[in-house]
Amino acid sequence: MRPLKFLPLFAVLAMVSVPSFSQDRTCGAAFVNNEQLTVPEKAAIAAQLDREAAEYTEAYQSGERGVVRVIPIVFHIIHNYGPENVSKEQVLDAVRIINEDFRGLNPDLSMIVPEFMNITGDSEIEFRLAKKDPNGNCTDGITRTVSSLTFSAGENVKDLISWNTSRYLNVWVVANIESGAGGYAYYPGNAPSQSQEGIVVRNGQLGSIGTSGGSNFSARTLSHEIGHYMNLRHVWGNSNENALPDNCSEDDNVDDTPNTIGSDQTCNLNQISCGSLDNVQNYMDYSTCARMFTEGQSARMQSALQSSAGQRNNLWTNANRINTGTNDGFDTPCTPNVEFRASNTLGCEGIEVQFTDESWGADQDQTWSWNWSFPGGTPSSSIEQNPVVTYDVAGSYNATLTISSGAGSDSQTQSDLIMVNELTGGSPAPYSEGMETNGWPTQSGSEWIVEAGGGTTWQRNISASATGSASARINLRVIESGVLNSLISPAIDMSNVSAADARLTFKVAHAPRNSDGHTERLRVYASIDCGETWQIRYTRAGNQLGTTNGSTVSGTFTPAFNQWREENVNLSSVAGQPHVMFKFEAMSDGQNYLYLDDINIAAGLTSMAEQSVINSVNVFPNPLDGRSVLSIESAVTSDARITVTDAIGRTLSDLWTPVAAGSNSLPIGRVTNIPSAGIYFLTVAVDGHGSTVKLVK
Repeated sequence: MRPLKFLPLFAVLAMVSVPSFSQDRTCGAAFVNNEQLTVPEKAAIAAQLDREAAEYTEAYQSGERGVVRVIPIVFHIIHNYGPENVSKEQVLDAVRIINEDFRGLNPDLSMIVPEFMNITGDSEIEFRLAKKDPNGNCTDGITRTVSSLTFSAGENVKDLISWNTSRYLNVWVVANIESGAGGYAYYPGNAPSQSQEGIVVRNGQLGSIGTSGGSNFSARTLSHEIGHYMNLRHVWGNSNENALPDNCSEDDNVDDTPNTIGSDQTCNLNQISCGSLDNVQNYMDYSTCARMFTEGQSARMQSALQSSAGQRNNLWTNANRINTGTNDGFDTPCTPNVEFRASNTLGCEGIEVQFTDESWGADQDQTWSWNWSFPGGTPSSSIEQNPVVTYDVAGSYNATLTISSGAGSDSQTQSDLIMVNELTGGSPAPYSEGMETNGWPTQSGSEWIVEAGGGTTWQRNISASATGSASARINLRVIESGVLNSLISPAIDMSNVSAADARLTFKVAHAPRNSDGHTERLRVYASIDCGETWQIRYTRAGNQLGTTNGSTVSGTFTPAFNQWREENVNLSSVAGQPHVMFKFEAMSDGQNYLYLDDINIAAGLTSMAEQSVINSVNVFPNPLDGRSVLSIESAVTSDARITVTDAIGRTLSDLWTPVAAGSNSLPIGRVTNIPSAGIYFLTVAVDGHGSTVKLVK
């Protein structure tokens, strides 16, 4: 039997299933910018930029053109090892699209309606991925940061990583933006601080390939947000909502864009909303056929690049291009940053694992070489980029990848990455866990695995329990929404358990912090192949998960005795199996503490229908003392058989006593004499139907 392991963070998160969102979402720029414009200093900056733009536009359109300004750009991929960890190819595709859009070189430009074809603008702005980081080190202009903040991103991700925003256009790519937007950016100088200048965008609306939805709206989201970054408003002005009649009185302060109420993810090329034909195909609208900036918008963006507001005027200088490696002719190869993932990290003897190289920070070329080390695996080493390895012997195994290139080498070792179980030798059913052992779940011999997807995870708790003195608790208040944390049991041998007796019971306690449609969830899974695959056996979410009858608890939730609920789960699908593992998986929605206690597997349990004969069996106080009483709620008058066994199934007492329909109470001393401290099971059977409770002494 292998000892308990906390799964490495990479291994844990590789198993986390994150909801994907394919629909296109609109922009959050107007909301965040209007919030900032309530600050007098920010409003003054915006007014000054408008005056400068009006003056510059006249000079720009009179002939001050012909200089292409190069902007260094860096993409910060914030991910949890899921699909939001977008490929370099997707980033390059996004860069291609914005460069075509800002230079008026996009292939679909020819589809502009005739009324606006003569004012399509070449903004004379080019974007190049940085080749030097802020410390002068080699980079490919893409960073990767692991954080669950990717699922509810906003300004919080900028605290994780931000390159000098006076030298780089920072783009943070995330799984989901907390506000529900597809992306947002601040106008020049309008961010709360200089380090927050830049763009946050969903990976589903980045470029046209990979995780992008691929629509025109998705592919042009970054062009839209960079427009805001360069001081462009929506074509209907600075209101928070599009398609409102009142937008006709708003203006974007660009002369050649007609007033409009704005499109609502449609493409009506004949739309007249404010007395003239709308420029529906403008990147700063919400249409699904965006294809152009106007000449006036191009001039306004160039004006923003001349201003010190937000320090846009430093981005394109020759000195900064040299500092960021975006000057013409700069080409220095980088050493890769080694990362890799495994297709599955938990399984039985004989498990096959596909390893995939996900190294980044350098362009792969013919000089790259891979050197893998797989102690305990077959093969034990490989020079393939993505090898398949078999593990035949139970144990925990490391994996190491070293990549060498013409610029140098880098290496990564993931400790205890692969966990292999024996298919035999599980703990015999019945099995019980009450978290009573001091040090659970990390003490030697426990064999419970903790998947710590949210950092803060399951732990032993002595502030509340259903019985005994301890329970398992997870603080879902501080874990990001959508993040999964799991407890995985040791293997249980159920080969001698019939379908009728194959039940799982456990007690749960939970209270929401608010009543607004929270989605916190608890699921229970079973696996008969050492954790390679899982069958879902139980799920409760939202209000169904709560045990406080709908009452919310704004502070820290500590359940009272009557705020625990016992759950009874049918395990007939795994009855007779010699090796069964169970997973308790909690998904956070930022609500409150969740507690588990009294986990019992095939401990003399019967079906839910049979339990209608015995309505309830309880012992209180429990742990036992001289006051402890056995309470039996029976649906019939009959004789009851009461048996007490220890944790390995030895019978300590077996007696018959009459019970009446309704409530019955017996001092525990009349039922059994428990000799020493430990875990025991008391079963009450009436007319052949039984119910079991755990006793703690």
